[in-house]
Amino acid sequence: MLRAMAALWLALAGPAFAQCQGQNLIGALAPDQRAELAAAVAAHRYNSGNLWHAEKPGSSMDLIGTLHLFDPRMEPMMARIGPLVDAADLVLVEAGRDEVAALKKAAATRPDLLFRPNGPTLPEQLTKAEWQALSDELRARGIPPFLASKFQPWYVSVLLSVPACVAAQMAKGSGGLDDQILQRAAAAGVPVKALEPYDTVFRLFDGLAGLDQIDMVRAALAVAPGADDQFATLLDSYFAGQHREIWEFTRMQASAVPGTDPAKGAAEFTRMEQALLTGRTVAWMQVLVPGATGKRVVVAVGAAHLSGDLGLLNLLAREGWTVTALTP
Repeated sequence: MLRAMAALWLALAGPAFAQCQGQNLIGALAPDQRAELAAAVAAHRYNSGNLWHAEKPGSSMDLIGTLHLFDPRMEPMMARIGPLVDAADLVLVEAGRDEVAALKKAAATRPDLLFRPNGPTLPEQLTKAEWQALSDELRARGIPPFLASKFQPWYVSVLLSVPACVAAQMAKGSGGLDDQILQRAAAAGVPVKALEPYDTVFRLFDGLAGLDQIDMVRAALAVAPGADDQFATLLDSYFAGQHREIWEFTRMQASAVPGTDPAKGAAEFTRMEQALLTGRTVAWMQVLVPGATGKRVVVAVGAAHLSGDLGLLNLLAREGWTVTALTP
Protein backbone atom coordinates (compact mmCIF):
# COMPACT_ATOMS: atom_id res chain seq x y z
CA MET A 1 0.00 0.00 0.00
CA LEU A 2 2.92 2.37 0.63
CA ARG A 3 4.07 1.88 -2.95
CA ALA A 4 0.53 2.75 -4.07
CA MET A 5 0.87 6.02 -2.17
CA ALA A 6 4.08 6.84 -4.03
CA ALA A 7 2.56 5.81 -7.35
CA LEU A 8 -0.37 8.12 -6.66
CA TRP A 9 1.86 11.14 -7.31
CA LEU A 10 4.46 9.63 -9.61
CA ALA A 11 1.82 8.51 -12.11
CA LEU A 12 1.15 12.21 -12.69
CA ALA A 13 4.80 13.24 -12.76
CA GLY A 14 6.94 14.18 -15.74
CA PRO A 15 8.27 11.47 -18.07
CA ALA A 16 12.02 12.12 -17.95
CA PHE A 17 13.93 9.97 -15.44
CA ALA A 18 17.35 8.33 -15.20
CA GLN A 19 17.95 4.62 -15.74
CA CYS A 20 18.66 2.33 -12.78
CA GLN A 21 22.36 1.51 -12.60
CA GLY A 22 22.97 0.45 -9.03
CA GLN A 23 25.37 -1.99 -7.39
CA ASN A 24 24.70 -4.62 -4.75
CA LEU A 25 25.64 -3.15 -1.36
CA ILE A 26 25.52 -6.45 0.51
CA GLY A 27 28.16 -7.90 -1.77
CA ALA A 28 30.44 -4.99 -0.83
CA LEU A 29 30.18 -5.52 2.95
CA ALA A 30 33.32 -6.26 4.94
CA PRO A 31 33.64 -9.85 6.24
CA ASP A 32 32.70 -8.90 9.80
CA GLN A 33 29.61 -7.06 8.55
CA ARG A 34 28.63 -10.04 6.41
CA ALA A 35 28.93 -12.27 9.47
CA GLU A 36 26.80 -9.87 11.51
CA LEU A 37 24.14 -9.83 8.79
CA ALA A 38 24.15 -13.62 8.44
CA ALA A 39 23.68 -14.03 12.19
CA ALA A 40 20.76 -11.58 12.19
CA VAL A 41 19.07 -13.47 9.35
CA ALA A 42 19.62 -16.89 10.95
CA ALA A 43 17.87 -15.71 14.12
CA HIS A 44 14.52 -15.67 12.27
CA ARG A 45 12.41 -18.62 11.19
CA TYR A 46 11.36 -19.04 7.54
CA ASN A 47 14.03 -16.51 6.56
CA SER A 48 14.26 -17.36 2.86
CA GLY A 49 12.07 -18.46 -0.01
CA ASN A 50 9.29 -16.55 -1.77
CA LEU A 51 6.85 -19.41 -2.33
CA TRP A 52 5.25 -21.48 0.44
CA HIS A 53 2.33 -23.81 1.06
CA ALA A 54 0.24 -24.16 4.22
CA GLU A 55 -2.56 -26.59 4.84
CA LYS A 56 -5.03 -27.99 7.32
CA PRO A 57 -7.59 -30.72 6.66
CA GLY A 58 -9.98 -29.27 4.08
CA SER A 59 -8.03 -26.00 3.71
CA SER A 60 -5.10 -25.13 1.45
CA MET A 61 -3.07 -21.96 1.14
CA ASP A 62 -0.30 -20.96 -1.29
CA LEU A 63 1.66 -17.97 0.02
CA ILE A 64 3.62 -15.78 -2.38
CA GLY A 65 6.13 -13.24 -1.15
CA THR A 66 5.88 -10.43 -3.65
CA LEU A 67 7.83 -7.41 -4.78
CA HIS A 68 5.66 -4.35 -5.38
CA LEU A 69 7.78 -3.02 -8.24
CA PHE A 70 8.30 -4.47 -11.70
CA ASP A 71 11.33 -6.41 -12.87
CA PRO A 72 11.58 -8.67 -15.97
CA ARG A 73 12.74 -11.55 -13.76
CA MET A 74 9.15 -11.84 -12.57
CA GLU A 75 8.13 -13.53 -15.82
CA PRO A 76 9.40 -17.03 -14.89
CA MET A 77 7.94 -16.53 -11.41
CA MET A 78 4.51 -15.87 -12.92
CA ALA A 79 4.85 -19.02 -15.02
CA ARG A 80 5.12 -20.92 -11.72
CA ILE A 81 2.52 -18.88 -9.84
CA GLY A 82 -0.10 -18.55 -12.58
CA PRO A 83 -1.53 -22.11 -12.30
CA LEU A 84 -1.82 -21.68 -8.52
CA VAL A 85 -3.93 -18.56 -9.06
CA ASP A 86 -6.06 -20.28 -11.72
CA ALA A 87 -6.88 -23.14 -9.34
CA ALA A 88 -7.68 -20.94 -6.34
CA ASP A 89 -11.11 -20.24 -4.86
CA LEU A 90 -9.92 -16.86 -3.60
CA VAL A 91 -6.89 -14.56 -3.86
CA LEU A 92 -5.96 -12.48 -0.81
CA VAL A 93 -3.78 -9.40 -1.31
CA GLU A 94 -2.73 -6.33 0.63
CA ALA A 95 -4.81 -4.08 -1.62
CA GLY A 96 -7.01 -4.96 -4.57
CA ARG A 97 -8.28 -2.77 -7.40
CA ASP A 98 -11.15 -1.42 -5.26
CA GLU A 99 -8.81 -0.39 -2.44
CA VAL A 100 -6.39 1.39 -4.78
CA ALA A 101 -9.31 3.23 -6.42
CA ALA A 102 -10.64 4.25 -3.01
CA LEU A 103 -7.17 5.43 -2.00
CA LYS A 104 -6.90 7.62 -5.10
CA LYS A 105 -10.36 9.05 -4.51
CA ALA A 106 -9.58 9.87 -0.89
CA ALA A 107 -6.33 11.60 -1.83
CA ALA A 108 -8.11 13.61 -4.54
CA THR A 109 -11.00 14.72 -2.34
CA ARG A 110 -9.18 15.17 0.96
CA PRO A 111 -5.96 17.12 0.36
CA ASP A 112 -5.26 17.19 4.10
CA LEU A 113 -4.33 13.51 3.88
CA LEU A 114 -1.18 14.30 1.89
CA PHE A 115 -0.75 18.02 2.52
CA ARG A 116 -0.34 20.00 5.72
CA PRO A 117 -2.98 22.75 5.56
CA ASN A 118 -1.52 24.43 8.63
CA GLY A 119 1.83 24.61 10.31
CA PRO A 120 5.34 25.19 8.96
CA THR A 121 6.35 24.16 5.46
CA LEU A 122 9.27 21.83 4.79
CA PRO A 123 11.69 24.64 3.79
CA GLU A 124 10.84 26.32 7.09
CA GLN A 125 11.72 23.17 9.04
CA LEU A 126 14.85 22.16 7.13
CA THR A 127 18.11 24.00 6.73
CA LYS A 128 18.71 25.80 3.44
CA ALA A 129 21.16 23.10 2.35
CA GLU A 130 18.73 20.31 3.28
CA TRP A 131 15.89 21.94 1.37
CA GLN A 132 18.10 22.38 -1.69
CA ALA A 133 19.14 18.72 -1.57
CA LEU A 134 15.52 17.65 -1.08
CA SER A 135 14.40 19.85 -3.98
CA ASP A 136 16.96 18.18 -6.24
CA GLU A 137 15.75 14.71 -5.24
CA LEU A 138 12.11 15.69 -5.78
CA ARG A 139 12.80 17.17 -9.23
CA ALA A 140 14.55 13.92 -10.20
CA ARG A 141 11.22 12.21 -9.51
CA GLY A 142 9.21 14.75 -11.46
CA ILE A 143 7.83 16.47 -8.36
CA PRO A 144 7.83 20.30 -8.21
CA PRO A 145 9.48 21.36 -4.92
CA PHE A 146 7.10 24.31 -4.44
CA LEU A 147 4.18 21.87 -4.31
CA ALA A 148 5.98 19.30 -2.16
CA SER A 149 6.88 22.00 0.36
CA LYS A 150 3.49 21.45 2.02
CA PHE A 151 3.42 17.65 1.73
CA GLN A 152 3.03 15.67 4.94
CA PRO A 153 6.65 14.88 5.97
CA TRP A 154 5.96 11.13 6.14
CA TYR A 155 4.76 11.23 2.52
CA VAL A 156 7.98 12.89 1.42
CA SER A 157 9.96 10.10 3.10
CA VAL A 158 7.86 7.53 1.18
CA LEU A 159 8.52 9.34 -2.11
CA LEU A 160 12.26 9.44 -1.42
CA SER A 161 12.24 5.68 -0.85
CA VAL A 162 11.50 5.24 -4.55
CA PRO A 163 14.58 5.84 -6.75
CA ALA A 164 14.13 8.20 -9.67
CA CYS A 165 14.77 5.33 -12.07
CA VAL A 166 11.91 3.33 -10.51
CA ALA A 167 9.64 6.36 -10.60
CA ALA A 168 9.80 6.09 -14.38
CA GLN A 169 8.29 2.61 -14.24
CA MET A 170 5.56 3.73 -11.85
CA ALA A 171 4.73 6.75 -14.00
CA LYS A 172 4.19 4.35 -16.92
CA GLY A 173 1.98 2.13 -14.79
CA SER A 174 4.40 -0.80 -14.63
CA GLY A 175 3.10 -2.94 -11.75
CA GLY A 176 4.91 -5.44 -9.59
CA LEU A 177 4.19 -9.08 -8.93
CA ASP A 178 1.05 -8.19 -6.95
CA ASP A 179 -0.39 -6.44 -9.99
CA GLN A 180 0.40 -9.36 -12.26
CA ILE A 181 -1.34 -11.73 -9.85
CA LEU A 182 -4.41 -9.47 -9.82
CA GLN A 183 -4.46 -9.52 -13.62
CA ARG A 184 -4.20 -13.31 -13.65
CA ALA A 185 -7.01 -13.65 -11.09
CA ALA A 186 -9.26 -11.38 -13.15
CA ALA A 187 -8.58 -13.40 -16.32
CA ALA A 188 -9.36 -16.65 -14.48
CA GLY A 189 -12.47 -15.27 -12.79
CA VAL A 190 -11.04 -15.84 -9.31
CA PRO A 191 -12.41 -13.43 -6.68
CA VAL A 192 -9.98 -11.12 -4.86
CA LYS A 193 -10.18 -9.84 -1.30
CA ALA A 194 -8.02 -7.25 0.44
CA LEU A 195 -6.39 -8.05 3.77
CA GLU A 196 -6.71 -4.48 5.04
CA PRO A 197 -8.80 -1.33 4.40
CA TYR A 198 -7.69 1.22 1.82
CA ASP A 199 -6.97 3.87 4.47
CA THR A 200 -4.52 1.69 6.41
CA VAL A 201 -1.55 3.75 5.24
CA PHE A 202 -2.93 6.91 6.85
CA ARG A 203 -3.61 5.16 10.14
CA LEU A 204 -0.14 3.63 10.07
CA PHE A 205 1.54 6.99 10.15
CA ASP A 206 -0.88 8.27 12.77
CA GLY A 207 0.52 5.46 14.88
CA LEU A 208 4.01 6.86 14.36
CA ALA A 209 3.07 10.24 15.77
CA GLY A 210 5.72 9.88 18.48
CA LEU A 211 8.47 9.95 15.87
CA ASP A 212 9.82 13.24 14.57
CA GLN A 213 8.63 13.18 10.96
CA ILE A 214 11.21 15.77 9.95
CA ASP A 215 13.86 13.36 11.20
CA MET A 216 12.25 10.77 8.93
CA VAL A 217 12.72 13.16 6.00
CA ARG A 218 16.34 13.83 6.98
CA ALA A 219 17.08 10.10 7.26
CA ALA A 220 15.48 9.41 3.87
CA LEU A 221 17.37 12.34 2.35
CA ALA A 222 20.67 11.08 3.74
CA VAL A 223 20.41 7.79 1.85
CA ALA A 224 18.57 9.09 -1.24
CA PRO A 225 21.78 9.69 -3.28
CA GLY A 226 22.47 5.95 -3.05
CA ALA A 227 18.91 4.94 -3.93
CA ASP A 228 19.93 3.13 -7.13
CA ASP A 229 22.30 0.93 -5.12
CA GLN A 230 19.61 0.30 -2.52
CA PHE A 231 17.22 -0.77 -5.24
CA ALA A 232 19.73 -3.06 -6.93
CA THR A 233 20.42 -4.69 -3.55
CA LEU A 234 16.70 -5.17 -2.91
CA LEU A 235 16.17 -6.81 -6.30
CA ASP A 236 19.16 -9.14 -6.00
CA SER A 237 18.13 -10.30 -2.53
CA TYR A 238 14.49 -10.74 -3.53
CA PHE A 239 15.16 -12.86 -6.61
CA ALA A 240 17.61 -14.94 -4.57
CA GLY A 241 14.73 -15.58 -2.15
CA GLN A 242 16.59 -13.76 0.63
CA HIS A 243 13.79 -11.51 1.87
CA ARG A 244 14.97 -11.54 5.49
CA GLU A 245 18.46 -10.59 4.40
CA ILE A 246 17.35 -7.32 2.84
CA TRP A 247 15.21 -6.49 5.88
CA GLU A 248 18.06 -7.04 8.33
CA PHE A 249 20.43 -5.15 6.04
CA THR A 250 18.02 -2.20 6.13
CA ARG A 251 17.99 -2.43 9.92
CA MET A 252 21.79 -2.24 9.95
CA GLN A 253 21.68 0.81 7.71
CA ALA A 254 19.15 2.56 9.96
CA SER A 255 21.74 2.54 12.72
CA ALA A 256 24.39 4.00 10.43
CA VAL A 257 22.60 6.96 8.81
CA PRO A 258 25.04 9.90 8.71
CA GLY A 259 24.27 12.44 11.41
CA THR A 260 21.97 10.09 13.33
CA ASP A 261 22.64 8.58 16.75
CA PRO A 262 22.91 4.79 16.17
CA ALA A 263 20.77 3.92 19.19
CA LYS A 264 18.07 6.36 18.09
CA GLY A 265 18.16 5.03 14.55
CA ALA A 266 17.77 1.45 15.79
CA ALA A 267 14.90 2.38 18.10
CA GLU A 268 13.04 4.27 15.38
CA PHE A 269 13.48 1.38 12.96
CA THR A 270 11.97 -0.99 15.54
CA ARG A 271 8.97 1.31 15.95
CA MET A 272 8.45 1.53 12.21
CA GLU A 273 8.87 -2.24 11.90
CA GLN A 274 6.06 -2.80 14.38
CA ALA A 275 3.75 -0.29 12.74
CA LEU A 276 4.43 -0.96 9.06
CA LEU A 277 5.29 -4.67 9.10
CA THR A 278 4.56 -6.92 12.06
CA GLY A 279 1.50 -5.05 13.33
CA ARG A 280 -0.13 -5.34 9.93
CA THR A 281 0.85 -9.00 9.56
CA VAL A 282 -0.76 -9.95 12.87
CA ALA A 283 -3.93 -8.06 11.93
CA TRP A 284 -4.13 -9.88 8.59
CA MET A 285 -4.55 -13.21 10.35
CA GLN A 286 -8.08 -12.16 11.33
CA VAL A 287 -8.97 -12.01 7.62
CA LEU A 288 -6.65 -14.65 6.21
CA VAL A 289 -7.58 -17.66 8.34
CA PRO A 290 -11.38 -17.31 8.06
CA GLY A 291 -11.02 -16.61 4.34
CA ALA A 292 -8.97 -19.77 3.83
CA THR A 293 -11.11 -22.14 5.88
CA GLY A 294 -12.55 -24.86 3.66
CA LYS A 295 -11.03 -23.31 0.53
CA ARG A 296 -7.96 -23.25 -1.64
CA VAL A 297 -6.56 -19.72 -1.53
CA VAL A 298 -3.56 -17.80 -2.79
CA VAL A 299 -2.07 -15.17 -0.49
CA ALA A 300 0.13 -12.56 -2.19
CA VAL A 301 1.84 -10.07 0.13
CA GLY A 302 5.17 -8.30 0.35
CA ALA A 303 7.93 -10.86 0.97
CA ALA A 304 9.03 -9.13 4.18
CA HIS A 305 5.78 -10.27 5.81
CA LEU A 306 6.70 -13.97 5.55
CA SER A 307 9.55 -14.45 8.03
CA GLY A 308 10.16 -14.07 11.74
CA ASP A 309 8.19 -14.84 14.90
CA LEU A 310 5.42 -12.48 13.79
CA GLY A 311 5.65 -13.35 10.11
CA LEU A 312 2.74 -15.03 8.36
CA LEU A 313 4.44 -18.42 8.11
CA ASN A 314 5.21 -18.72 11.81
CA LEU A 315 1.80 -17.33 12.80
CA LEU A 316 0.14 -20.01 10.67
CA ALA A 317 2.36 -22.73 12.12
CA ARG A 318 1.34 -21.62 15.62
CA GLU A 319 -2.29 -22.13 14.67
CA GLY A 320 -1.69 -25.68 13.51
CA TRP A 321 -1.11 -25.20 9.80
CA THR A 322 1.53 -27.41 8.20
CA VAL A 323 3.92 -25.05 6.43
CA THR A 324 6.27 -26.22 3.68
CA ALA A 325 8.44 -24.47 1.11
CA LEU A 326 7.55 -24.87 -2.56
CA THR A 327 10.17 -25.12 -5.26
CA PRO A 328 10.59 -21.98 -7.39
